[in-house]
Amino acid sequence: MTRLNLMLFCALIFSSLGLVNAQHKARKLYIELEQINQQAKQSDQEYGQLQLEQSTWAMHSRVEMIAAQQLQMQVPEPKRVQVVAIKGSTSKQINVEKNANGAAQ
Repeated sequence: MTRLNLMLFCALIFSSLGLVNAQHKARKLYIELEQINQQAKQSDQEYGQLQLEQSTWAMHSRVEMIAAQQLQMQVPEPKRVQVVAIKGSTSKQINVEKNANGAAQ
């Protein structure tokens, strides 16, 4: 009977140690998961800010303003615009509309 009690006691001790070890690993993994989730949120926020910045820098009006001011570029007169069609491809006619300032849109 003493042997059986001793074996059961050892089994209880090993089982308890296994449980404590498993809980510790689970807690460590949960903390790591939370840190990764936080990094993902920060990356998403930064990505959104970069997209906004890119759209701001690439705005048509901004590009047109820089082309006119810094590069001294001008919109050509409609009679100087030629549409070139390539054989074997479908071409669409591009209409250039002018606003009140006379600039093409």
